[in-house]
Amino acid sequence: MLLSPALSFALGIMPYLILTASPEAPPVLKPGERISVSAKFARQERLLPDQHEDGKEAAISIVGDNITVDFGGTTLRGTSATTEPDLRRGTGILVHGKNITLRHVRVHGYKIGLLAVDSPGLKIEDSDFSYNWKQRLGSTLDREDETDWMSFHQNEKSEWLRYGAGVYLKGCDKATVKNVRITGGQCGLMLTSCNKGTFYNNDFSFLSGIGIGMYRSSENRIMHNRIDWCVRGYSHGVYNRGQDSAGILIYEQSSKNVFAYNSVTHGGDGFFLWAGQTTMDTGKGGCDDNLVFGNDFSHAPTNGIEATFARNTFVNNLILECWHGVWGGYSYNSLILGNTFGYNATGIAIEHGRTNSILKNRFIRDREAIRLWKNKTQDPEWGYVKYHETTSRDYNIGFNQIDTFQTALNIKETDEIQLSENTIKENNGSPTMEASGKPLLPSETDNTSYLQRFNVGWTAHPTDPTAVNRLAPVAVPQPIPDGKMPFLPANSLRGRRYILVDKWGPYDFRSPILWPREEIKMSGSIGSSEVTRRYEVMGPKGKFRVVSISGGRIASALPLTVPGDLYITQEKGKVVDLSVKLEYTGAETVDYRGVATPAGKPVGFSYSAFFAPIDWGIKFYSWEKAKSDPRDQPDAFATRLKEKPLVEMTADRLEFAGYKFAEGVPADYFATIAEGKFTISSGDYVLEVTTDDGCRVYLDDKLILTDAWKYQGPTAYKMDVRLGGAHRIRVEHFQIDGYATLKVNLRRK
Repeated sequence: MLLSPALSFALGIMPYLILTASPEAPPVLKPGERISVSAKFARQERLLPDQHEDGKEAAISIVGDNITVDFGGTTLRGTSATTEPDLRRGTGILVHGKNITLRHVRVHGYKIGLLAVDSPGLKIEDSDFSYNWKQRLGSTLDREDETDWMSFHQNEKSEWLRYGAGVYLKGCDKATVKNVRITGGQCGLMLTSCNKGTFYNNDFSFLSGIGIGMYRSSENRIMHNRIDWCVRGYSHGVYNRGQDSAGILIYEQSSKNVFAYNSVTHGGDGFFLWAGQTTMDTGKGGCDDNLVFGNDFSHAPTNGIEATFARNTFVNNLILECWHGVWGGYSYNSLILGNTFGYNATGIAIEHGRTNSILKNRFIRDREAIRLWKNKTQDPEWGYVKYHETTSRDYNIGFNQIDTFQTALNIKETDEIQLSENTIKENNGSPTMEASGKPLLPSETDNTSYLQRFNVGWTAHPTDPTAVNRLAPVAVPQPIPDGKMPFLPANSLRGRRYILVDKWGPYDFRSPILWPREEIKMSGSIGSSEVTRRYEVMGPKGKFRVVSISGGRIASALPLTVPGDLYITQEKGKVVDLSVKLEYTGAETVDYRGVATPAGKPVGFSYSAFFAPIDWGIKFYSWEKAKSDPRDQPDAFATRLKEKPLVEMTADRLEFAGYKFAEGVPADYFATIAEGKFTISSGDYVLEVTTDDGCRVYLDDKLILTDAWKYQGPTAYKMDVRLGGAHRIRVEHFQIDGYATLKVNLRRK
């Protein structure tokens, strides 16, 4: 049939002929298939490449009203199973119409698994949209790369699509998504302008970006989902940034939603709610009146719950081992009731909040329980500040049980606080976390005692629902009749030390891996020229063997089983060049691409670490935008570099990031000149540079980075180099204003 002009305009395409699938005989899917009537397909596996990522075309299109398509377990692939995740392209299924139902389909290897536009009443059931596109990350165990940060502030023109999605719905009111699995990609289920939908019994875990994202979407029920390990930007004990990853992301005028009985652990943030750019610019609207009940938001590198510039209700949630249990900046008229906090740096932190109630919560060994304050200054560009009162005042804090390691109430510049019947115990011992959020939990090498710390007697759905609302009127959401309770079992490897992020995102325990842990003291090691480190071997149960090792030797004689440990001894020194190759035999494994290897078949895995120090001499200079701009006044800029530097220092790494590089260096309009010397064995290497703003690099007096001398956000550049022996390197960098970055790293190719 021909598309109507209105429908053609909505999709942004010209009218075309729809090919219908015959309901009598199971058809074979073909590239560019158009389905306009109900159909049931026989199970098949089809490679259907596509290059469209703008909502205009797809490998398969379903267009019409009142259609049910049962794919019968069919697998659609946009690229081969072995294609690297960041090379996956196109859209698998495009949907447009009313009351369309899709069942029993697997869609892999695309940038977007399924995209539905203006499709009210859509149902997606019993399907799998895993192992589609995801970004290759630049951050490593040793250093963060700022180019990995994401941004979700704008989505009026579907900007979120640049990050891909397992399922992306736009304008799909009263949608239902249940029993859907999305893993091994970057973003799971993304909703824009979708209202009054139900999303339950899904598994959106082990994603490198977002589990569920919502933009201008209200009155939905998000319940009974597993959304664990949606994270990036974390290296245990080194940095905890999150880089705007989250289990649940709520942005821009998304209100009156219910989030209940979800497991949202080990996310960059567990729950990340922001009122939206409209609210920040005009002071109007917000993400208000959402109910967040009975969820597990534990083990977030940043915040278990972040909810800012908004009015919401948080009841009976579990929030353990986060930097902040709740970060509620500028929240107002919000209720935090009956939650369990434990082992956080700060249980509840609210700046510039007003008329909030904090009632009947438990705080178990947080460094501090409740922190309230206002800042001396605020960003004058925020429209919100112009239209709203932003003092810190009028708190009702009552009936809380507080057992902290350091401080129960840290309250400054806050007026009108009502305290009533709080039970407080301040231990004044060692905190469980540094203020930076780095974990300091004792006995981390003893997994049993570590997990016992999280046995806090929490239940998602209370046996006495009236108990939670005796202090405030809260309607306890009833579980969906066939809804699951998806929470991690007691024997799970939970905790922030099991957030293991590599270049493809969070490790999912489905394949063997060797992961570095702590250095240990060996008998008779005092004064030794060697160091021994424990490496944890994780994955499905089985056995492994060491195939080869260079740059170190195996120090342990323990059974080589998975899970288990391996101890490796290396010579002390500045140069690290370790390579270990191993082989696993045991249960079925699935790698980062989604490629499965059957049980009993050997699987190779490896670990390598390389660091070649460079003797850097670093100098900082100031420059003037009007007189010596390095972009268009090179002679004047060069003259400034001949003057006495503001600051000089030496280092074996060139690694700066932030709003100020060093004491004495201005935040804006400065230059960095770094000259280094190093000696290295012959081979092929990659020189990696991340810069914000401009940068030039010379290797042995030859200019090798030529196109980065410009204004830019954090941007990564890579140069293949052939090295051997002694070398010289010179880095020239300029910063204009705002955030600044300069990082140089050398690795083996």
